[in-house]
Amino acid sequence: MPLHRLRISQPRILLRPQFYKLPHRLLILPITASQVLASPSRSFSTITMSSQKIAIRTDKAPPPFPVYNQAILHDKTVYVSGQLGMDPESKQMLEGPISVRAEQALKNLGAVLEAAGSNMNQVLKVVVFLVDMKDFQEVNSVYEKYFGDVKPARSCIAVHQLPLGTDVEIECIAHV
Repeated sequence: MPLHRLRISQPRILLRPQFYKLPHRLLILPITASQVLASPSRSFSTITMSSQKIAIRTDKAPPPFPVYNQAILHDKTVYVSGQLGMDPESKQMLEGPISVRAEQALKNLGAVLEAAGSNMNQVLKVVVFLVDMKDFQEVNSVYEKYFGDVKPARSCIAVHQLPLGTDVEIECIAHV
């Protein structure tokens, strides 16, 4: 079925050919199988896509604040919320140098990944939030122990402050 016959939103809007012809490039349109208009003179196949989100929760990591989940699983990807250096049993932030909290944040991250059916070797992207970039090397010394030879893509961002007065928070995206 030609793309100019696809309905992408309400009201029914038909695309003109000049909007989708890109030489040698893949164009992904936000459509679902139910939005494809059938043409009586043509046959076509439909592609079904799962859009179900599954909330992931485990007692092996600190509970999330009420406005989010520890992670969301969608298709074969898990999006893990930022984890702090908090002990999951006592629910207290760990004392000591930043390396102690970074280590616990990574352990918490691993526990959430495990609950989602993944693990640290499946991590694709990590974001580390630091209150002070002078802690960059100390956090890296802990970080490198948790990932295999092929390290995930990573960003490290300095922020003004983090929840509960901590100095490090780590989030990730992983394959299941």
